[in-house]
Amino acid sequence: MQTGKNNQLKRVVDFGMPILLLCLMSYQVMGEALHEWIGMGMTVLVILHQILNHKWYGSLFKGKYHAPRILMTVVNLLLVASFILTAFCGMSMSGYAVPFLYGMAPVSFVRRMHLSMSHWSFVLMGIHVGIHMPVGQKHFKWKDRTRNVLACALAVIAGTGLYLFLKSNMSDYLFFRVPFAFLDYGKAAALVFLENILMLLFWAFIGMEIFVLCKEAGKTDKGKKNPLLPVCCMMAAVIIGLVMWVAIPGNRPDHGSGIGAWDKAQKSADAVKNGMPMQDSSDTADGNDVIDAYILIDGGTFLMGSPETENWRVDDETQHEVTVSTFYIDPYETAQGDYEQLMGVNPSTFTGENLPVENISWFDAVQYANKKSEAAGLSPAYTITKGNVSWDRSANGYRLPTEAEWEYACRAGTTTPFNTEKSLSAQEANFYGHYPYEIEENYFNDSVLEARPGEYRQTTLEVGSFEPNAWGLYDCHGNVNEWCWDYY
Repeated sequence: MQTGKNNQLKRVVDFGMPILLLCLMSYQVMGEALHEWIGMGMTVLVILHQILNHKWYGSLFKGKYHAPRILMTVVNLLLVASFILTAFCGMSMSGYAVPFLYGMAPVSFVRRMHLSMSHWSFVLMGIHVGIHMPVGQKHFKWKDRTRNVLACALAVIAGTGLYLFLKSNMSDYLFFRVPFAFLDYGKAAALVFLENILMLLFWAFIGMEIFVLCKEAGKTDKGKKNPLLPVCCMMAAVIIGLVMWVAIPGNRPDHGSGIGAWDKAQKSADAVKNGMPMQDSSDTADGNDVIDAYILIDGGTFLMGSPETENWRVDDETQHEVTVSTFYIDPYETAQGDYEQLMGVNPSTFTGENLPVENISWFDAVQYANKKSEAAGLSPAYTITKGNVSWDRSANGYRLPTEAEWEYACRAGTTTPFNTEKSLSAQEANFYGHYPYEIEENYFNDSVLEARPGEYRQTTLEVGSFEPNAWGLYDCHGNVNEWCWDYY
């Protein structure tokens, strides 16, 4: 009688854990406080599950280990480990359920770990459920035709789950690529749960087919079924998911894959022209003179650096007053076509004639400025001897802006963190759009941000793809970092 009650309790716990996990993965529906309390409930169920399965732990490393048992053991142990890490990290960030545990570990570390481990728990739970599905199927005496139809239907459902998994960029969370969850708070609750169920079913389908494959591998030739069947089922689901991801608009990035220029801190030579004659000039909309597409920046005095109250500043940004003289500057980052024409090489990772040149050193940028001066019949601004560079300030050739000139031109009269005022969106610049300004202070609710999480393009874009600042300069924020004469 006692064993029967234990079995019933096991079934309740086994059924309750995936339900609570689906709720936890639907954070935008539950909200922060309920999310934490559901997490505590999940922790209790996990502990209870381990107590009820104490005999299983006692049998570890005993007896013969065949393929299905190895699979089940590995998945179960990994699932427990991911649950433990998820719970620990969640409690270290708790503001409602167990706030006295907040800060057990550095929040910046546990935030990223919690995000990754919770998604690993989701994947492993799906596989765990799938491993147990063949046992449940024994109660149904299906004909082969019915079984094949169900297999096809499950492959389509699983493929849809994979499509949603890819669309949601779940792999970014699994492999620590992002520190925050980027959720659609406007999506209907029912749709959120449905999508999570389909994603869980994909991993359950994979777990089921792998278990069947392992089970068939241990059978004798007489009772063995075709081992290619589970492989074909998994391949069908994966192909369906990939085809949907590629075919449905808005899922695939418009540009090639790779590490974003923002992350790699790739460099661009942003050459500046001084001392040019004033003939053949035109005016920009704001009245600045333009010569050969270079904009005249009137000199002035400004506060360089940032106030101590500004979020995400670094220690050496102490504000101080700086006066700069009038100078010309190219409104665009140097394009690869222009760089290659003069230098004969194109070191860029993301290639395209009108994409900004990147992967060049400061020394490359200085040499490019001199080459450009020589091609235009001007006096080179730099003298290069045995790796040393000196700047001839009387020369009328192209040069790099000083750090003060660059910041003065970038700010264009503003005093805010960006020349677009306080926020910067993925529609205003090419940067890690998943990580807008001040999201770190609003991890659990990005709806309060001035710029919401946006597209992470993972490539450079053509120069001048966004609106210029007030003085007509493009891409001062994002795309690539830009070399200056002095350190920054």
